[in-house]
Amino acid sequence: MKIPLALAVFVFATAVACQQLPSLDVLLDRLDAYAKQYQETLPSLSCDEQITSQALNKKGKVTTEVRVESTLREIRTEAPFDPLVEKREFKTVDGRPARANFRTSQLPYFVEGGFAGLVGFKRWQQRECFDYDLSPGGDGETVRLSMTLKLNPAPSCAKLPDGFHRIVIADAATGRILHTERTVSPGEAEYNNEAYFGEIDYAPHELGQRMFWLPERFLSHDSDNTRRMVATYSNCHRYTGELKVLP
Repeated sequence: MKIPLALAVFVFATAVACQQLPSLDVLLDRLDAYAKQYQETLPSLSCDEQITSQALNKKGKVTTEVRVESTLREIRTEAPFDPLVEKREFKTVDGRPARANFRTSQLPYFVEGGFAGLVGFKRWQQRECFDYDLSPGGDGETVRLSMTLKLNPAPSCAKLPDGFHRIVIADAATGRILHTERTVSPGEAEYNNEAYFGEIDYAPHELGQRMFWLPERFLSHDSDNTRRMVATYSNCHRYTGELKVLP
């Protein structure tokens, strides 16, 4: 049976309005547990990566654009907060084979570590440092959590970037993170070489016998939006290292 559009919208709006949100502490516990489990179980992996890096003028017109195709590898380490090392094998630059000496420093704008953004989520779970706003996510099953660094944070928050703000969209029942956004102050970005803004969309990928929600799209730009990059990821699979043939 087809539902008339007006009725479908009403049903959807009613479902969202009636959504029972978890308490803040319960949600934070679920996010913390999900991020910890993700961090501990995500294997080394390899993905196809497409990067578009741009420079823009003040009117928003693109003045320089470079497109890169690469193989991205995330290799596990023993580091507690950064357990993945990011490595790339560049395939093409603007449709031509990449030169052996090509580096991301040659791009108009590039942010390292975007793919592994969720792995570092737990380090920001210093609850006393933030003001929180919790609201429905829009589909009756997800929630939207806004985390803003307090104006006068405790001394224990001193290492957090100035102006730190994060938005998380997650499954309310499991804490599975579907989207994240992160912003710092323009001064923090300039003086401490921090990315001003970054956002990640996650999608399900099967790695071996397990399903992981991995980054599907990463976007970042500077505080003036005159430098930006978009990276997309596909064909992700477990990476077990290179086969070396001994003489």
